[in-house]
Amino acid sequence: MNYQLLKSAAQEVRDEYLRGELGDEKCEILDKYQLKSNANLYWERRHEHHPVQQYFSHKFAKKASPLGMIFHIYKLCYAKVKYFDKNWNEFAPCIYNWQRGLFEETRLSDMEFIKHLSSGIILDLRNLAKINRYEEFVALCHYIEERKLSTPIIPRKLTVM
Repeated sequence: MNYQLLKSAAQEVRDEYLRGELGDEKCEILDKYQLKSNANLYWERRHEHHPVQQYFSHKFAKKASPLGMIFHIYKLCYAKVKYFDKNWNEFAPCIYNWQRGLFEETRLSDMEFIKHLSSGIILDLRNLAKINRYEEFVALCHYIEERKLSTPIIPRKLTVM
């Protein structure tokens, strides 16, 4: 496709084509965060009473993992993306169900928390974003690894909403 031509296309046409390049899971993320493409082929969110917030380029969306897209939205650094991508089989995406007072496993696109499966440690994506020193993140990784070694692995029953 001629991306220069696509830049001048109508919003709906541009979005339809670009979403077709991404796949269902990435499109679910775009939908959750209400992201639309702009004429520069960046994905952004527009709210009536807020300035437009640009998140990432379409080029980034194509090459990043769905987890990488979510981490980018939450402004998590590359070291965090790399660690969780590498170890994702040890974690599960979660949301907090305030009606039941419980954390529940969910689809990746709905994730707001990350649960370490063997220890039950829950990590809030907003708190992960606040860790801006590499040494602090390494300490968190060591803490999780220690809990993994000292906690017996319990088979998990996946319940997705």
